[in-house]
Amino acid sequence: MKVITAVAPSKAFNIPGLALSALIVPDEEDRTAIAKAFGTLHVGAANPFSIVACEAAYREGAPWLDDLLDYLEATYQFVRTFLQQHLPLIKLIEPEGTYLLWLDCRAMGLNDQQLKQFFVQQAGVGLSPGIIFGEQGSGFMRMNIAAPRSVIAEALKKIARAERSRK
Repeated sequence: MKVITAVAPSKAFNIPGLALSALIVPDEEDRTAIAKAFGTLHVGAANPFSIVACEAAYREGAPWLDDLLDYLEATYQFVRTFLQQHLPLIKLIEPEGTYLLWLDCRAMGLNDQQLKQFFVQQAGVGLSPGIIFGEQGSGFMRMNIAAPRSVIAEALKKIARAERSRK
């Protein structure tokens, strides 16, 4: 069996700007073919800074990653509690290991265009409309909580203020 593994530190270690990923290709023939294909696409090697950052993340980043996961979990709990207490029409969908939260806003009684307008223009918060991910996303918004908790708290307060003024 042939296996090729693709890895990247960008999501876990929050370093997407370094634009680095790697393929682990045990078979030499496959490795050569892939290198040739990348060469025709002018996909070059990573810059030295990216390589050092990737190596540091994987070798020494476990404590930092553990702290980050704890922080994200606490932020998730903060969002959950805030929604329950201040925005009962917005239901939080339990995440499955991500910092991207799906907010079920169907109880607000807005269509997708109105929902986007509410969040962006009335609340001043840039969430991703669920509809851009397909019809199943209709009535949902997606919130990225990989930010300082103070930023998330301010966004939630803006949404709550906008919701109060909508009534």
